[in-house]
Amino acid sequence: MNREVLSRARWTRARRPLLAGAAATLLLTAGPAIASAGAVQNDAPSSSAPAPLVAAMQNDMHLTSAEARSRLAHENDAVHVATALNATLGHRVTSMWFDGRSGRLNAAVTTAADARAVTRAGGQAHHVPYSRAELDAVARTVASRAHSVPAVVGWGIDARTSRVEVILDRTRRTSATDHFARRIGELGDVVRVTTIADAPVQQQGDVVGGEKWIPGSESPCSVGFSVNAAGGAKGFLTAGHCTNDVNQPAYGKDGSRLGTSNQGGTHSVNAREGDFGLVSVDQAGWNVSPTVSGYGSGDVTVTGSADGLVGQTVCRSGQTSGWHCGEITKVNQTVDYGPVVIDGLSWTNTCSAGGDSGGSYVSATGGKAVGLHSGGGSVICGQSGETNTIFQPVNEALQKWSLTLATGAPQPGAVTVTAVGAQSSTVGQKITLANSAQGGTAPYTWSATGLPAGLTVDRTSGTVSGTTTTAGSGSVTVTATDAAGKSGSTTFTWTVGETGGGTLSLANPGGQTVYVGRSVTLPLKATGGTGVRTFTATGLPAGLTLNRTTGVISGTPTTWGLANSRVTVTDSAGKSASVSISWSVFS
Repeated sequence: MNREVLSRARWTRARRPLLAGAAATLLLTAGPAIASAGAVQNDAPSSSAPAPLVAAMQNDMHLTSAEARSRLAHENDAVHVATALNATLGHRVTSMWFDGRSGRLNAAVTTAADARAVTRAGGQAHHVPYSRAELDAVARTVASRAHSVPAVVGWGIDARTSRVEVILDRTRRTSATDHFARRIGELGDVVRVTTIADAPVQQQGDVVGGEKWIPGSESPCSVGFSVNAAGGAKGFLTAGHCTNDVNQPAYGKDGSRLGTSNQGGTHSVNAREGDFGLVSVDQAGWNVSPTVSGYGSGDVTVTGSADGLVGQTVCRSGQTSGWHCGEITKVNQTVDYGPVVIDGLSWTNTCSAGGDSGGSYVSATGGKAVGLHSGGGSVICGQSGETNTIFQPVNEALQKWSLTLATGAPQPGAVTVTAVGAQSSTVGQKITLANSAQGGTAPYTWSATGLPAGLTVDRTSGTVSGTTTTAGSGSVTVTATDAAGKSGSTTFTWTVGETGGGTLSLANPGGQTVYVGRSVTLPLKATGGTGVRTFTATGLPAGLTLNRTTGVISGTPTTWGLANSRVTVTDSAGKSASVSISWSVFS
């Protein structure tokens, strides 16, 4: 990605005014004991890595065969250290990344005790001024100010700098951009602004992962990963922007029909939630496969799924540009593609092209399914210039629709459940908490003990959901058991408070400036009251709607002009509070 860091004198102001007080109150507590580096188990990828992965790494990352295999061995150790830190330190770790030069897992923490815990686990500790909670708060502030600035193309926590990075398209810089930058500069050095001349776009274009499939009469996309659903249904995951149409015929690489895209209209997501869709394979003669195409370099058998780590090597398979490898450069980022803003995406420095959308990202260590191709810049494979491509983490799609990956071999090692931080909610709050696991032999069966009243865990997906009914606090343990009977667990506290109480109020977000054809997301904040809150609105600009449950105004304006809307929140006792919002809609 061709980026330049803007002058700090121009883009930032006073140092850390927003968070100085919060940082000063952090408690220095000793972290839990972590197994020493010597106890880390190595799955020996240096000898078992699939040949096409090693070959692509040699070609795309300019490594020798020995260097590629050595890197994979170090990455495998780093993944084990990261899992251990997630399970013991949880959100006390600000960020983590793998450093290919040193071959070690790096972790940013805010206390000396946690730094010692990182070292004991075999990682390289970095003491940083901001906690994960502080950076998350700043990222939310950036999000609230970025929605009306066309030049903002993405934002999120940068793992290596432990700052919130905001990415601007310098080719679209306007006075609104400068105003936004001045406001963001007021947050201090917790924000790092960079620019890019090659803004990302969702790549449209043109059952084995990475091979071509065709949505109706439209341009081809790429297969992500084969999956199985309850009742024996078959299908494959791909990009959500390839599956927008409901019940659309889907055709395979040979032109014959293989199934139906977005069956029933409930299996395509291309919004803040993500960019993923499901194609049902419902035609005779078609079978799902655990294979990802290596395009002449040898195919890869998927062994399970995993979340990506900054610095980790991944390889991408797509029907336009084939098979290429690179590093994950960012995780959990918000990307503004223009027509749509999407949260939770990951960036890599591998190459891609239009038509690769939906294609497979697999980890070089163990052949794990990592992501689905979402978008990238204009520099495609074979061209000079810095490349960037973006993927949707695959675990989110698997959990949402309770799907199981088609795998060809057991996942090695013990079952490990991703750590969950302490949870807090109020009585009457609707809850959705996703869980994920790796290792062992898929599929997993999930169970949980100690859940607050009103909540249950889905035995297939591991998602905790429901509506809390009783106040209190206790310990929750979520367990995943694999097909061979091996189990792994994570334990955390869950506190359910009374339903707000006090006077019901609704914060006024102030006047809004939006643009015709550009998506809008405006969350409203209500406090106090009793029980569940319900939101209503009148006078919204054409194209915008209000979610009655969440209080989020969203949509795409269709008509320019001025509008005055009235938004009201009502609690279970019938009390209400209202605010007026003025809208300036420009074309």
